[in-house]
Amino acid sequence: MKRTIVCVAGALCLALMVAAVPARAMMIAAPPAGVRIATADLVVVGKVKDFGPRLVPADRFAGDKGQYQVANVLVGETLFGKSAARIKVGFVAPPPPPPPGGPGRPIRIGPRFRGVTLTVGQEACLILVKHPMKDFFVINAYYDVINLKDNPNFAKEKAEIAKAAKLLARPKEGLKAKDANDRLLTAALLITRYRTPKPFNPMPKTVAIDAAESKQVLETLANADWANVPGRNWAMNPQGLFFRLGVTPKDGWVQPKDFRQLPDEAKKWLKANAATYRIQKYVAGPAPKGAPPALPGGR
Repeated sequence: MKRTIVCVAGALCLALMVAAVPARAMMIAAPPAGVRIATADLVVVGKVKDFGPRLVPADRFAGDKGQYQVANVLVGETLFGKSAARIKVGFVAPPPPPPPGGPGRPIRIGPRFRGVTLTVGQEACLILVKHPMKDFFVINAYYDVINLKDNPNFAKEKAEIAKAAKLLARPKEGLKAKDANDRLLTAALLITRYRTPKPFNPMPKTVAIDAAESKQVLETLANADWANVPGRNWAMNPQGLFFRLGVTPKDGWVQPKDFRQLPDEAKKWLKANAATYRIQKYVAGPAPKGAPPALPGGR
């Protein structure tokens, strides 16, 4: 009986400990700084000057009407995309604080706001996507704001982004680089960029990329190290990148029943089909009515 009570008490303590883990600990791990720019339209290092006078209603996704706070950012350096001295950056405005408890007023209990916010005077590297219906950029994920203050890794992350931007701007050179890690990074950037639907696009479609580039990407993936490399981030995992291609039995790919055989079978498929298969990339459908013109450049 005593042993049963001890076991139950231990289980309850463990359950309470798990329940007490903050939501931040359960957030998805951030991709390497360089890979984060794969789907970006603009990456800058800048300082928040001030905010617009009012919230701006704009879709966060198809069919939604969100409220954006728009920050005016002074750009110190452009790492990727079209340069500008000043840009507008929108982020979802946090909800008003809950009312305090008191006589006749219940205490409001709910999840804390964990979205991205900017503050006046904040200096950061911002990884941004253009909102198709508004004249501002948006921040997609918490890790797309890399603060300068109290961040000993800022210079390192900035250097990773600058390197990735160079590879993404010249992928032919990147896919033929002497360093195998640079070749894999270039392939990861291209696959992630091509195989991620554009935000705010309700009807994405796909088109085949250039045949020569597709072949280089597939060969790079086939020749990469598929071993479980210690410290390798999920965004750089060759097996995960292979699945992002979206190949099916129609393309000659049949997944083996024994999952342990998957790396070898996937590499065989990549080598056999590199010259004939064309990677399909997502492109924006018809521009929404009233949308501002698209930014020049980019892939």
